[in-house]
Amino acid sequence: MMPAEMNQAEYSGLFALEESLWWFVGMRRLVDDLLRDRARPGMRCLEAGCGAGFNALDLARRYQWQVFPCDYSRDALAFSAQRGVPRLAAADISALPYAADSFDCVTCFDVLVMFGPERIGGALQEFHRVLRTGGLLVVRVAALEWLRGRHSYLNAEARRYTLPELCAHLRHAGFMVERATYANALLTPLAFLKRRVLEPLRVMEPGTDVRPVPPWLDAILLGAMALERRMLRMGWQPPFGSSAIVVSRK
Repeated sequence: MMPAEMNQAEYSGLFALEESLWWFVGMRRLVDDLLRDRARPGMRCLEAGCGAGFNALDLARRYQWQVFPCDYSRDALAFSAQRGVPRLAAADISALPYAADSFDCVTCFDVLVMFGPERIGGALQEFHRVLRTGGLLVVRVAALEWLRGRHSYLNAEARRYTLPELCAHLRHAGFMVERATYANALLTPLAFLKRRVLEPLRVMEPGTDVRPVPPWLDAILLGAMALERRMLRMGWQPPFGSSAIVVSRK
């Protein structure tokens, strides 16, 4: 079975907005909180599913890493190439074209949701194979089936995972979980309202969720994510969230 692909319009939105839109900025800062004490300059990092390419450039700049981005989608690779991302490779993450023990880190952001429970193990085993012993795996997925909406269809989501489900799959593939958390928890009630109430009533404008918002709203939403980051640093364990993030090691 070939990997699922996001709707082409989603890649266009990513390319235009992933550098500045509140959700992408907030998620990068949250991941940075988790990585900051684990990253060291010069690490070789595989970005498994690079999308429109900004994350690959950001990881390289932020941590002085050698980043090797790959993606199965021709649209993703075209946008990444347009952005000037180096070392691009066309690859299915469940059949990676890299030697065993090649990388110090693997990042996989919002890609494993395209793999249902019967297929996610193959991708995780590939991550385990290409990582060196002690290597770091950072995974983020869309969480909770009850948050499924139009965005899920456009992003080819086969499964929105709970945090315990994701951790169980990682452990089964041989990883040791170091940090696991839901994310975007404070805004989850708004996401539920939008996807399960307004969308079925056709109140919301159709089309992609990856679109600009007014600057005042962008600032409010990014502020909510900043508050959540402070709460997480103080030890808060959110009981739910629209995303799940796990840091683990081989």
